[in-house]
Order: sequence, then structure tokens, then C-alpha cells
Amino acid sequence: MSENKMAEGSVTEQDSESESTRVRKSPRFEFPMYKKISYLNRLINNMEEDEAKCCLEERGLDPRGVIEVLQRRLKTQIKKEKLSQANLKGEMVQNDNELHFYCVIDFEGTCEEDNPLGYVHEIIEFPAVLVDANTLEVVSEFHEFVKPQQKPKLSQFCQNLTGVTQEIVDSADHFPAVLFKFQQWLTGHELGTKYKFGVVTDGPWDMSRFFSTQCKLCSISVPNFAREWINLRKLYRNFYKIYKGSLRDMVSNLGLKFEGTPHSGIDDARNITRILQIMVRDGCEIKFNEQLLSLNK
Repeated sequence: MSENKMAEGSVTEQDSESESTRVRKSPRFEFPMYKKISYLNRLINNMEEDEAKCCLEERGLDPRGVIEVLQRRLKTQIKKEKLSQANLKGEMVQNDNELHFYCVIDFEGTCEEDNPLGYVHEIIEFPAVLVDANTLEVVSEFHEFVKPQQKPKLSQFCQNLTGVTQEIVDSADHFPAVLFKFQQWLTGHELGTKYKFGVVTDGPWDMSRFFSTQCKLCSISVPNFAREWINLRKLYRNFYKIYKGSLRDMVSNLGLKFEGTPHSGIDDARNITRILQIMVRDGCEIKFNEQLLSLNK
């Protein structure tokens, strides 16, 4: 996207001045280049989908996704280009939490078609996808089913929804044994010792509801790795300014097709991983943004 092409957008000088005024809140934004970036961002906000796709293709970038995604992707690239021109490359947002790996988790739990008040969900599927934070490649997967203790017989609704059958859970281990296997898997990759990692989930529920409740049911202390995590759905909404939608919608908004079966824990985790990979490439800062308010000691 050339500056001349962008200048053809319906942006007035008043718009530019207003945007420039806003960026003066921080001393670093006194650089003239930040005012230029602010002006170009306003032009991008007024772009139609075809124009944004064209600008991305000219730069060899992914042209897939809804307009909010395309605009966010283009803004990141324009900022990178302009800061590089001004020798301010160090000003780009970095994933500075020093994580070596992301561990994407998506539990499936017991459920009824109409869960009664106070219904306690027990984990029945425990999947995890390990992603190298530097290369964004999938390094390993962990996948185990779990035999529920309080509700050993699954409802037909739960079996139909999750694809987890009664036969599967009957032959599975109880949660303490599966958690031990998971921790052995973490140890095998030197996670939490040599390498720092963060759990990534689609929303707050996997850790704050499913995992912490399961630990309490089994009289297990919540492990350190589960005390804070990355709520990718929250980051996604703030980054792309898309505030509604299911996991399948989140995938579709990025121009992708959901792979596998929704509500299959391992398939959901793999699709969350795909979202994570694109968000990092689009310039999103992946950081811890959720934590347990009370811990099981």
C-alpha cells in the first residue's frame, strides 16, 4: 500500500490532528513517525475489504480473514515498516514475557442437556498441544481421557456432544493418575525447569472452573502451572476488536476452516493453536491475563 494510495481514503486533516493529539500522551509518541503511523491507521480504518486484501497481497502477507482482521494485520505491518524507516524498530511490541513454549489446553467435562443449579463438571478429556514460542511449530501433544468419579455414567447428551463414549471413560484412569502423566509429559520437555511455558485456553473456564474444581474434588493442590494462564479469547477480542462468536467463529474470522469436530477436546486445542499462531504472526502480544483468585492449598 503506497502512501499516495492510502491518501485517497476519506480522511480529513482534522482527523489526522485529532489522532496526533491522542498519541501525545506518551513522550515516545513525540517522534514525527508516530504521528504518521497514526494518520495511516486512520486511513486503514476506512478501507474496504478488497482494498485491504490488495495491500496485504502487495506485501506478501496473508489476505484471508474478515475486515477487522485484515485491518489489524495491515496496521501491524505498516507500523513495522515505518519504525524501521525511522530506525525505531525496538519500539515494536514484543512478546517480552520470555515464554519458551505455549501449552494449549481445552478440557471436556461431564454435562447434562440442562445442567441443574450447582452442577459440578468433571474432566473427561485432557488434551494439550505444545507450541514452540519462537518457531510457532507444534512440538508435541498430550491426550488422555479421564474416568469421572462422582458421575461415572455419562449422559447421552454428553456423549453426543463431546464424542467421548461410556466405553472410553470406563477404560480410562481417574484424574490424579492422568494429571501425573501430564506432569511427567511436562517434565519430559523440561517445562517449568529449563524452559518457561504458559497455559493457553479459549476463555477462563478451563482453568478457573474445570481444572481447579477437579483438583478440589480430588484433594489435590493446584499446580503452579495452573495458577495463571493466557486467555486467548480475551486477547483475540482486544486485538482484532471482534467481541462475539464461538471458537468456530474465531477460526472462520481468520479465513480458516475448523478442522475436526467441535467439542472434541483435542480438535478444539488444535484449532486454538492455529488461532494462536496467526495472532502471534499478526503482532499480538501473548501474555498472562488470567489467574486463580483462590488456590487449593
